Amino acid sequence: MLFDDKDVTVLDLTHGGILLAQHIAKYARSVTAVDVYGTVDDNVLVRLERSGINIARKPDNNTEINTKNNTDLIVAPVHIDPAFIPSAGEHTIITHHQAVGELLSGFNTNARIFEITGTSAKTSTATLLADMTSRSMSVVSHTSRGVEHWVKGVPSKLHHGLSITPSSILEALEHSTGIEADLYIFEVSLGGTGMADVGIITSLDNEYTIANGSSTSTAAKLQIVELARPGSTLLVNASAGPLNPPKNVNIITFSDSTNADVYLERSDRNIWTVKFNGSGTVSFTPNAGYDAESYSIAIVCAVAAARILEVDNAKIESALVDFAGVHGRMRVMEWAGRKLVDNSNSGMNIRSVRQALDFSNDLASNHDRKVLILGEEAKQVCEGLDPTDAGTFVDERGDELDNIILVGERMKSIQGENIRTADSLNNAIEVAESLTSEDDIIISCVKCFR
Repeated sequence: MLFDDKDVTVLDLTHGGILLAQHIAKYARSVTAVDVYGTVDDNVLVRLERSGINIARKPDNNTEINTKNNTDLIVAPVHIDPAFIPSAGEHTIITHHQAVGELLSGFNTNARIFEITGTSAKTSTATLLADMTSRSMSVVSHTSRGVEHWVKGVPSKLHHGLSITPSSILEALEHSTGIEADLYIFEVSLGGTGMADVGIITSLDNEYTIANGSSTSTAAKLQIVELARPGSTLLVNASAGPLNPPKNVNIITFSDSTNADVYLERSDRNIWTVKFNGSGTVSFTPNAGYDAESYSIAIVCAVAAARILEVDNAKIESALVDFAGVHGRMRVMEWAGRKLVDNSNSGMNIRSVRQALDFSNDLASNHDRKVLILGEEAKQVCEGLDPTDAGTFVDERGDELDNIILVGERMKSIQGENIRTADSLNNAIEVAESLTSEDDIIISCVKCFR
């Protein structure tokens, strides 16, 4: 184990560092856990100290951390400001993802492990893949939906509310203790751990900066390529462009719009066909209860992943026919007699808001009112909805809506005659109900955990 007989410093207790420090302490000579943002409750820090873990708190000058030991190894998240990383002494620096991969190397299982990263479609891909594969095997998935055990296409909840930081994989495994799984599917933010049999990149679009502008989301997600172990497979959106994986790592590309190893075609009769580069097809007609176009990446990616596991085509097609969308991801449901286009989730962005409005326009008749709920529950998400993007959207397309209800403090700068505000998604839905009648349309687009 990399941590054996080492003095280890773990940075950032807010995004999974607590769990990492606790697991690494089982092997290391000493562990110092650093609360770089000064946000961890004092009682939690005291409990860590009582368990033998040293604690270093945020310095007054908000720059370099002074640890209590001579550090051999620093474990830091990919998104941390480099100013927080100690520069004195000789030490190795690894990411939280690499640390989890090292800890997983001691995880004794015959099950396959899939890791899914990307800008969008992660949860939808994981959910659809779990449905397909569980029709012939026992599957445990950890996504922003929670930890679930899937059998014959039906999930049972094992735990709610974990984040998708890499260290949450360790907790997800704890919550699934006692289950004999054939497959584990993990949704992972900003990269992979290197322990996956199959690593998946759903997309790399809408890049943003991290680490105080010193790196990008794309560079972080490409860890899943850099850390891929020999003999493993990478399933990658063809739009990611050329990649340079380690030796003996197989790459399969997929696309929902262009030619790739696995690609999607749509017919005029609304029949969708996923083709496997001349080696077979899967065809189905999408269910009408959701916006299938918003799931096109998830559909082709999940089918490609299921084929890697040699899941029977009939089981794949059955899952696709039954699929009606994922809770909070472009799914239509009835709400108090209204049509609710539910697109409130942790990965929501302005692009999906546009898709939700386009979809609602297809649903609406001339007399239907349309009310949009737009914003963020900032306390629940790390990467909020950019108020500038939201304001631009309102300027460009606000006249297509009868009312807009903004959620979140940062949205209050957006002005308009048809704009109201609410302090939460639930409150906004109540306001939307009061502004609409039966058969009208409510479009819910709030960035939040569900």
